[in-house]
Amino acid sequence: MQSVDRLHSLDAVRATALLLGIALHGTIPFLQDMPGWPWNEEPNNTMAAVWYVIHIFRMPVFFLIAGFFGRMVIERRGTRAFIKDRSKRILIPLFSGWLVITILFIVAVILGVIGAVVLSGDTFQSIAASVQQAMGNTETAQEEPAGFSFNWMHLWFLYYLAIFYIIILALRAVFGSRNDRNSLIHRAIDAIVRFVMRGFWGPVLLAFPIAVYFYQLDGWSSWSGLPAAFGLVPQTSAIIGYGIAFGFGWLLHRQMDLLLGLEKKWAVYCLAAVVLTIVCYRIAGSTPRWDAYLEGKDLLIYTSAYMVGVWCWIFGLTGASVRFLSGKSAWRRYVSDSSYWLYLMHAPALCFFHIMFGPLNWYWSVKYLLSIAGSMPILLLSYHYMVRFTFIGAILNGRRHPRVQANEIKA
Repeated sequence: MQSVDRLHSLDAVRATALLLGIALHGTIPFLQDMPGWPWNEEPNNTMAAVWYVIHIFRMPVFFLIAGFFGRMVIERRGTRAFIKDRSKRILIPLFSGWLVITILFIVAVILGVIGAVVLSGDTFQSIAASVQQAMGNTETAQEEPAGFSFNWMHLWFLYYLAIFYIIILALRAVFGSRNDRNSLIHRAIDAIVRFVMRGFWGPVLLAFPIAVYFYQLDGWSSWSGLPAAFGLVPQTSAIIGYGIAFGFGWLLHRQMDLLLGLEKKWAVYCLAAVVLTIVCYRIAGSTPRWDAYLEGKDLLIYTSAYMVGVWCWIFGLTGASVRFLSGKSAWRRYVSDSSYWLYLMHAPALCFFHIMFGPLNWYWSVKYLLSIAGSMPILLLSYHYMVRFTFIGAILNGRRHPRVQANEIKA
C-alpha cells in the first residue's frame, strides 16, 4: 500500500482524466452534427465510439478524485488555507485562463487558415469563409435562458469545482462541530459509506439517484450522457451527476482505506464497466444524436446501465491505478504535474491543427493522430519552459519546481 503522504496512484488517475480530455476533444470534428467547433470533417463512427467511451467516465472519475484531494487539503491545512489554495489554483485559472484561451483561439484560427492555404493551395478567402460559416453555428446542446450566451468552454469543470467547494464549506459550517448530534451524523455517514463500499452493490446504490433524475429529465441527450455544462447558469443535471461523485470522493477521504481497497476488485469493476458500456452503445446507436430520442423501456434500461457503468468505471480505474501505479516514478510525476496546464491550453492547439488539416483529403485517422501528435510537443514545451519553473507553475500546482539537470524526468 502506498504512503498517504503522496498518493501517486490517485495523482495518476486525475492526470489521466485530464489528458484523455485532449484525446476526446480531438475527435470533435469527426462527430455527426457536433456543434461548436470551427472545422467539421466527414463524420466517422469510430471517432464517435472513442468519444462515447471516454466521455462516460472521464469527468466523473475526475470529480471523485477532486473531492478526495479537496478534503485532504482542508484537513491538513485548515479552512482558511484551503480557501486561499483553491482560489489560487481554481479561480485564477478559470478567469484568467478564459481570457487567455479566448485570445489564443483567435490566433489559432488565423494561423490555421494560413497553414491550410499553404498546405492545400486553396485560396485564403475560401478557407476563411468556411471557418467563419462553421464558427457562426456554435450553439451548444446545453442551451441557456434567453439573454445568456456566455460560454466557459472546456473550463466549465473549474466553475463547477468552485460551486462544489462553496457547497461543501457551507455544509461543514453547519455540521462540522464536534457536538454529540453532529458526531452521530458523522458516524452514520461513515457507516453508509462503508456499506456502499463493502460489496459489489456500490455502483448500483450510487447510480440510483442519478439514474432516477436523468430518466425523468425532459430533453436529456442520452447519447452524450452526463452534460458538459458550458453556460454561466449552473445546471441541476451537472450538479447532481458530478456533485455526487465529488461528494462521495470527499467522504471517502474520511476512510481512505475504502478507496485504496478498490485495488482488490478493480478487474471485476472494469469488466462490468466494459459490458455495461457495450449494452449502452448498442441501445444508443453508433451515430451520435444530441437530441432526446430514447423512451420507454429502452430509456429505462439505457439510463440504468449508463449510470451504473459510470460508477463501475470510477471504481475499476481507480482500483487499477492503486494496484499498478502506487510506486514512485519521476516521469509519471512530471506528467501528472503537467496535465493541468496541458488540459487548460490544449483546445487552441487542436483548433489550429484541425483547421490547417481540414481542407486536405487525408484519411481520418491520419488527421486525428497528427492533430494530437502536433499539439502535445507544443503543450509540453510550453509547460516546461513557461510554467514548471515559474509563478504560473506555483499557481497551478501549488509550488514552483526548482530547475534541475536535464535528466530530472528519468524513471
